[in-house]
Amino acid sequence: MKNYLFLIIAISAFTLGCNYTGKPVEFSAACNKENDDQYVEIVGYFKNTGSAMCSKSGNEPMRCPIDFIDAPGSSVIPIRGYIDKGSGKSSIDAAEGKPLVITDEKGEPVSNDQKVKIVADINVFDTPPTDAKMAACFMTVKKIEKQ
Repeated sequence: MKNYLFLIIAISAFTLGCNYTGKPVEFSAACNKENDDQYVEIVGYFKNTGSAMCSKSGNEPMRCPIDFIDAPGSSVIPIRGYIDKGSGKSSIDAAEGKPLVITDEKGEPVSNDQKVKIVADINVFDTPPTDAKMAACFMTVKKIEKQ
């Protein structure tokens, strides 16, 4: 009986740990200083070119940088989103010789023209970038949900 109770608690903890939520913010307000180190929900589109320089830092998982934009073809500066590389839900991966594919919380592929809501941990730069092509923040994407 104790083993079953432990199993139920472990499964519940795992399920709750994957259910990320955040404060809803407009795309234009995502890089505001009050969002620094906060989980936020942002609606927009990925600009997945099919390739990225994925990297790993310390004990963190391998992540791939993908631009996140407010609308397809938009001239607004994109926010760089780092997505966990892997074959799970809300991740990015590629089969041998194939382009990178983003998957949503259900494990289904997400195309560039698919509107999504993401939950992400925002990191606002202390000093705004001088490069006019770079947003004032970056984000670590935790959940991708099709809209």
